Amino acid sequence: MLFALAACKAPPARLVAGIADTVVVNNVVAVRMPMHVLDAAGHALPDTGVRFQWTSGLAVPVSDKGVLKCTQAGDATLRASLGALVTPFLVRCRPVHDVFGGRVLNLLVGDSSQDLSFAPVDSAGRPVTLFTAGISYDSAIVTLEGWRIHARAPGSASIDVYIGDSRAHWFVQVYERAQSLEGMRPGDHRAVPVRVAGGEMRSLQLPPSPPTYSVVILPGRDTLRVPRLAVLASNCAGGLTTSRRGYFCFALPGAAVVAYHPNNEHPKEAWSGTIAVALDRCPSPATVPCPGSASAPHSVPHPRVP
Repeated sequence: MLFALAACKAPPARLVAGIADTVVVNNVVAVRMPMHVLDAAGHALPDTGVRFQWTSGLAVPVSDKGVLKCTQAGDATLRASLGALVTPFLVRCRPVHDVFGGRVLNLLVGDSSQDLSFAPVDSAGRPVTLFTAGISYDSAIVTLEGWRIHARAPGSASIDVYIGDSRAHWFVQVYERAQSLEGMRPGDHRAVPVRVAGGEMRSLQLPPSPPTYSVVILPGRDTLRVPRLAVLASNCAGGLTTSRRGYFCFALPGAAVVAYHPNNEHPKEAWSGTIAVALDRCPSPATVPCPGSASAPHSVPHPRVP
């Protein structure tokens, strides 16, 4: 305890701003400059009493307590002082007004990974190449290596990349490989490979809802064409769009998903793909009998593009 009291009373010896006395600001709203006060042994001290002042470069409004607002791109030099300690540091203003990117991703456990593609832009839509980013995700479902995402376990996960005051959002569905949908339970995510020749179809039975389910057909690696997807005995939303071949459905008794190859389209070719089905978790509170545990529904992102 005596050593701890002595450490608390050690006088400030250094002021450190950001990384190597450089702070990158991507925020549009006003933010407080980060400042670390250290004693001679490198122990952190309270940063109360530190005062800030603009000295040169881009004219940015900054209060004596370090609240700064970047109104345009440029570099400014500020001075932080605490008693006799004075430290100049560089502020690189690169305001980000939006982050293009984010979408629905479908991954298979053990399959190849994918890159998270995003683009921070300024108020004129021009790329911002200097930025700092934060990221949040469910590490039980996915892992990240740099900006590359790997499927770890079946389930649903959200990934958010934060830059300044903006973010890009991905909704990720991870499926495990299976040969059928038999015995699926709420929360299960399965992917069944299919291969159909001209005029053929492959049907997979589904348990009746609740819960609701989503289904998507994923392309195979050895064909340029993807089997068509149909849903039977289900009330669905979705379908074939420019961004997905999938549905969100409430299954009635006898529900099934079907992958098929129209006989009048390249009948001599075999089309391959994967039927990926995710059963939602049971709603809370359940209004009708539903096995499984309760879980809040996930939101589906709306990608922003230039």
